[in-house]
Amino acid sequence: MKPDLKIDAAILPALTAFECVARHVSFSRAAAELGVSASALSQSVRGLEQRLGVRLLTRTTRRVALTEEGERFYDGVRVGLDELGSALELLAQSRGQATGTVRINMPRVAYGLLIAPHLASFAVRHPEVGLEFALDDGLADIVAARFDAGMRLGESIEADMVAVRIGGAQRMITVAAPDYLARRPAPRTPEDLAAHECVRYRYLSSGRTARWVFQRDDRTLEVEVGGRFIVNDADAEIDLACRGFGLAQSLESLVAADLAGGRLVRVLERFEMPLSAFHLYFPSRAQMPARLRVFIDHFQAANG
Repeated sequence: MKPDLKIDAAILPALTAFECVARHVSFSRAAAELGVSASALSQSVRGLEQRLGVRLLTRTTRRVALTEEGERFYDGVRVGLDELGSALELLAQSRGQATGTVRINMPRVAYGLLIAPHLASFAVRHPEVGLEFALDDGLADIVAARFDAGMRLGESIEADMVAVRIGGAQRMITVAAPDYLARRPAPRTPEDLAAHECVRYRYLSSGRTARWVFQRDDRTLEVEVGGRFIVNDADAEIDLACRGFGLAQSLESLVAADLAGGRLVRVLERFEMPLSAFHLYFPSRAQMPARLRVFIDHFQAANG
């Protein structure tokens, strides 16, 4: 059978299906993103392979991999779909509309502090714009993963990215519950933490536990702390500290209400670490999609 290499509207769904499977290297994850069944997706990709006369994917019971031809084809399809999406976006912009879905990679902390409180007003103002958040404490490659943007503290962002500030400067502080400090004397220096229970945070992306950071004589000091409790969620970390299970280190803005309510008190104030603000970052300002522009404008204004 001679391969059908003509490009028409009928092939676009299959190309979209193939691109999504190739990007995730998984039929199940691609099916979840596209809202279809994995079997339907597999059938669509198989039909594309038959039409082209080329095997694009190698399938086993445990994994999916691109063939050599599939890798070359994926590069072209990805670029082509991006260009088609940009063309549609430009058309929408010419009509004064912001449409489509903004895909953002960000830490859970940033989402809770800067995004979640202002989602309702964004949804009302921009009903044609969808939002997809990948809550990830690691440093994702937003270009390879096809995110519109990422959000991190300013010092974590690569120099070749465009960075836009969202919200004010942050500060890393150390806190404890009054009940805990009633049982043990408060630490006076970071070195004193060796004699204390500390609630530790484990990064899901790397699997390592976070070192605590301090500023001493205008220099950054990192300390490896110990303790029986380890969590991978900032709210759980703060909750354990409030319950008196140990000291915790957190962004000041996350524990402001607990400090005001007396559930936590600051310790080691002389060594608190100033940090930059969170920034939204992306590769280029050229042909910025209208959906990303309205997202930036809204959450910049909402966070002062």
